[in-house]
Order: sequence, then C-alpha cells, then structure tokens
Amino acid sequence: MRKFVIFNRAEQQSNHNRINSAERLILQLPSNHDGRNTWLLNYGILEEAVKKRNKLGIKWDSQFHSAETR
Repeated sequence: MRKFVIFNRAEQQSNHNRINSAERLILQLPSNHDGRNTWLLNYGILEEAVKKRNKLGIKWDSQFHSAETR
C-alpha cells in the first residue's frame, strides 16, 4: 500500500502545510540524529533534504511527496 498526504483546502491555498512545519522542527535536531536524517531523506523538501537524497541517489516521487521506494 502506498501512502501519501492529501493537503486540506487551507494548506493548498496558503502553500504552508504540516509537512513543511514538521520539516522546520526536524531541522532543529542535531545533524547526527538518526530519526532526523531518515525523515529528511524520506519526506523533506527543503535544500538539505534534496542534497542528502541527491548524494545517495534517492529519487523523489512528486505524486506522493516522498522518496521513491525501490
């Protein structure tokens, strides 16, 4: 089963959503925190997450807003 996020109307209109909010909080964790880096690789959309995925060759699934599963 593939999981994805459906944004509510307010999130769609404002371009601010729970994923962005979570990512900003997660980025405050220490850079060597395992949970932080795992989340960023799987769901992050900001610069640090994109760089981490690119470095590891992990592709992004734009339909489901998450890293592609192999």
